[in-house]
Amino acid sequence: MSLYDTVLGIIFFSQTGVGVLGNSLFLCLYVWTLSNSHRSRLLDHILVQLTLTNTIVLLSKGCPLVNFYFGNIYFLGNLDCKMVFYFQRVSRGLAVCTTCLLSIFQAVTISPSNSRLARYKVRVLKLIRPSCPLCWIFNMIIEVNVPIYITGSRRINSSHTDGFDMVYCYWEKVFKEVIILPSLRDILCVGGMVWASGYIIVLLYRHQQKVRHIHSTSLSQKTSPEIRATQTILLLLSIFVSAYCINCGFTLYKVYVTHSGDWSVVVSTFSELCFPTISPFLLIHRDTQIFRSCCAPWWKPSLRS
Repeated sequence: MSLYDTVLGIIFFSQTGVGVLGNSLFLCLYVWTLSNSHRSRLLDHILVQLTLTNTIVLLSKGCPLVNFYFGNIYFLGNLDCKMVFYFQRVSRGLAVCTTCLLSIFQAVTISPSNSRLARYKVRVLKLIRPSCPLCWIFNMIIEVNVPIYITGSRRINSSHTDGFDMVYCYWEKVFKEVIILPSLRDILCVGGMVWASGYIIVLLYRHQQKVRHIHSTSLSQKTSPEIRATQTILLLLSIFVSAYCINCGFTLYKVYVTHSGDWSVVVSTFSELCFPTISPFLLIHRDTQIFRSCCAPWWKPSLRS
């Protein structure tokens, strides 16, 4: 095992471990908060699904690369590659759909009463709960044919000549019609995120202009929980779209450039794992409900004394 493989193994092991730990911590804190407050927000279902999806992405993407670069090169056979790659594709689609739902529902939630979206606010918010399981069903169906073209590594099967080498597995006939629906899904979802982000930015800018006229500069202005949650979702969207674009760019480079080497797969995977690794810590830091619920037992004794 070379120094190059060792360094990459440590990088992906650290990224996967920190990400799984962060998502597990966020899920535990969220359950603790909901059990103490006895009040659930409409977006809680989407955030829980996003956390579970992040964990699946990290385990299905990071663990195979950790095993590969730590010396267990040919640990996945044909069947194992099909299963791992299916989970990768489904979790990737879930991440795109869930993040899109999060952005659109937040845009509808904060829309003013005189806007066009206000007419559909009640109807749209009622769709939050059923939309979560529908995302799972939809992505599991459109990705069901993808594992057919997945086989073991090219390094142990020299008959692979036309396809996409994913280091530990091989994807034959990349340009088959089987990827049309996932590509359309990604385009629509990323387009929805961009639209929702632009709409939210415009609303926040108008709100800031109104606040400046209402409050004097001498008074301290506290950010409302709704605005803080909206800013958090904007940060999540910016991180997700940036990582998604980098991932797609290096993936297309790997597909079109035959002798690009494994480095493009490494950079593509690393960028894809950035969002599920960073997002739980961002949510924990920005969610005031979690902070109050977790810190309240520690602050009460000091206040009494």
